[in-house]
Amino acid sequence: MKRTRAVALVEAMLHRLDGPQEWPLHLVRQVWLFGSFARGATEPHDVDVAVRFERDERMNQAVVQAIFSGGNPYAPLRRALAGSSRGLQFQFEDAAREQLEAEGTFMLPLWQRGDSLTEALGVLHAIAEDPEAGRAERHDMIEAFEGLDRHIPRLVRAELIGWQQQEAITISRITLSDPPDDAELLATPDMRWAFRRWNDDSPLRRAALAGLALMKELAVELDDVELAGQRLPTPRRLAGHRSEPRWWINWKWQGYQSIPYCVTGAHGWLEVVQPTRTRPLNALVIEPGPKAAVLRP
Repeated sequence: MKRTRAVALVEAMLHRLDGPQEWPLHLVRQVWLFGSFARGATEPHDVDVAVRFERDERMNQAVVQAIFSGGNPYAPLRRALAGSSRGLQFQFEDAAREQLEAEGTFMLPLWQRGDSLTEALGVLHAIAEDPEAGRAERHDMIEAFEGLDRHIPRLVRAELIGWQQQEAITISRITLSDPPDDAELLATPDMRWAFRRWNDDSPLRRAALAGLALMKELAVELDDVELAGQRLPTPRRLAGHRSEPRWWINWKWQGYQSIPYCVTGAHGWLEVVQPTRTRPLNALVIEPGPKAAVLRP
């Protein structure tokens, strides 16, 4: 986007912070700018904003609800700060912001509770344009991560690349397809019950169904799939069939540290990167490498 557009987006955010302090805006304590916009880029891809906020009981409830529904726990904060505008990318986790700072990312303090609108706008308008300020160098990247790195923590990227360099695993990328009809996947009452942990419109439910659809395409027995930490109540398993998982379907990098030990003794791990209700479902397929025995228990 043009820099003038980016500046206007930040100005609008500052005006909201200076306006009526209803929930959840009154929770915000400090705001930073970082990324190419903060370095003066004339055409930043977006504006990176880090936010420190307090958690009250209502926010804690929103987080818990998001965990069960698959929604974004920070959606209310994002709407309060950005309205319906696109172009602002928020970082709400303190640990992630601190990790960026530890890696040398420049964080420009823009606003904190008690600052006037004039002071904050002064900081914004003091950023000098720099035609040479392109996107910062990205570390721990491979082709499969391109465009997804925002949703893959750097520590996770580094470990995955390390395991791949040892040839213990291979990493490829796929766009999952929604099953044309989920009736076959949810044909039994037990399978339908297993999916009741997600709302019908949950992005996690969509990711689960798409992942199982891929398993069917690969001729994988669903008896041998672990889905988001649980085995499936397939007719064979309910009849007493027992087997170790051969495939794992996950998201949000839950239990990723076990990937090399799971995969090298089985078939694969499907990680759905940033499940979404409507946008394409990107996933990483992690399979045993030629030297899988290196990490095999």
